[in-house]
This record gives sequence, C-alpha cells and structure tokens, in this order.
Amino acid sequence: TLEKQERLRAQKVIDALFTKSCPATVAFGFRFSWLFLPEPSTHYCAVLFISSKRKLKLAKDRNRRKRLLRELYRLNKHPLLQFLASNNLNIALSINYVGAKELDITLQQVAFQKAIQKIIIELQKTHTSAVHPVH
Repeated sequence: TLEKQERLRAQKVIDALFTKSCPATVAFGFRFSWLFLPEPSTHYCAVLFISSKRKLKLAKDRNRRKRLLRELYRLNKHPLLQFLASNNLNIALSINYVGAKELDITLQQVAFQKAIQKIIIELQKTHTSAVHPVH
C-alpha cells in the first residue's frame, strides 16, 4: 500500500492538476499530469489515481482499475523517485489509464515502465523552469 504522504489529498493541488497550464503526457495508454510542488517532503511524489465514470459506469470496475493502477505504480515507482531525489524535486502526479483495452497488470507492466521513463524525460525538460507555488 501507499503511505499517507504518498497520496495526493490537497484539493488546491488536485484542482491545479486539471488546469490547461499543467504539463501532461499520454504514453502507452496512460495519461500523466504533474505539477511541481515548492515545499520539500520526505516523499518526492504525491500521487492521485483516476478512473473515469464516463468509461466505467460501475463503481466496482472503477475501483478495480484504480487498484491495478496503484499496484503498477508501487512496482515501478523506483526510477521516478530516484530521479526526483537526485534532482531534489517534489511533484504531484495524477495517473489515469485511457487505453481502449482492459487494464491487465501482467500485460501493462512493460508499458507502464516505458511510460515512467517517458515521464522522467519530460520532467528533465521542464524542471529547469521556475517552480510556481499553488495558492
């Protein structure tokens, strides 16, 4: 399970993640959006998992998808956290699976690893810009 500090709970930060100015990318069926946080933390990444009611009508299906996303993140978060720690960055990250196929953890493992690598590359490009605090 994710620790409490790893889960994104601040409503202002969550609202800021869904603005047009927030960087986002879609990679291998996963949509990631992130926001640099100004305050230092022992956990460098606070994560929000999203499952759309538009695509999955039943709550049990949305909960299953979020559970699988949490498991994929838990298994593959280490390269991302190492990058953030080495650059002393803190981010808020939202993860949404937008692929057409059903989310299968064994099949999506490699795709999620590649998506994390793409996020690291995108963060390298954008972390030089000024960090804007969330009000």
